Amino acid sequence: MPPTKFTSSSVEQTRSLGRLIGDALAPGTVIALDGTLGAGKTHLTQGIAAGLGVPSGSVVSPTFTICIPYEARLLMLHLDAYRIKSPEEVDQFGLDESVSDGVVLVVEWASRIEKLLPPIDIKIQLTQTGEEGRELVFEPISAAGSELVDRVSQAWAD
Repeated sequence: MPPTKFTSSSVEQTRSLGRLIGDALAPGTVIALDGTLGAGKTHLTQGIAAGLGVPSGSVVSPTFTICIPYEARLLMLHLDAYRIKSPEEVDQFGLDESVSDGVVLVVEWASRIEKLLPPIDIKIQLTQTGEEGRELVFEPISAAGSELVDRVSQAWAD
């Protein structure tokens, strides 16, 4: 499946798109997010968490803590690779085992540690197009990623 582009004109719209992702997530999905500082990675993750049932306002950027778990319909690990300096820092989280156990993994700055991650289902590149405008390009990598993009595309169009 080729990449699919979504546009957002506000933070709330970016979170709404994230909510659709969270609603459609299957256990063990790995989502790789990339984009410059301020591109909306954390806002999208807040929406994903909301779609899983995480209470609003709970999700913050894990830049300094690196990884934060959130309990909801599915357990979600929110990892920020911005400050990771060594493979050992990633190894301590046992990501392969967690994903095998059905944990959803959302990784900000994923390209920095892509080789250390479990197999990625979908890559999402976020680009700032204005003060609040964003372009989000979804690139499915696996069959699960393709199904996720299909479900989100259909819901976004409705």
